[in-house]
Amino acid sequence: MAAEASERLRCRIANSTVHSPDSQPIQVTISIGVACMRAEDGHPDEILARADAALYKAKSEGRNRVCIDE
Repeated sequence: MAAEASERLRCRIANSTVHSPDSQPIQVTISIGVACMRAEDGHPDEILARADAALYKAKSEGRNRVCIDE
């Protein structure tokens, strides 16, 4: 569910145009890392670390994408 919502958000942002203060169009994209809680997680920082790693994977694979911690 989080992955699908992240992908919808990514697409919506990629298909939007933001305007600079001087009204110039700017194309914006995002990269998202998704991680789900596991039974063995003892602290929220563990989930955040996996999500962060997935985010950096998305950036290194070309940006404008969603990567899921597996």
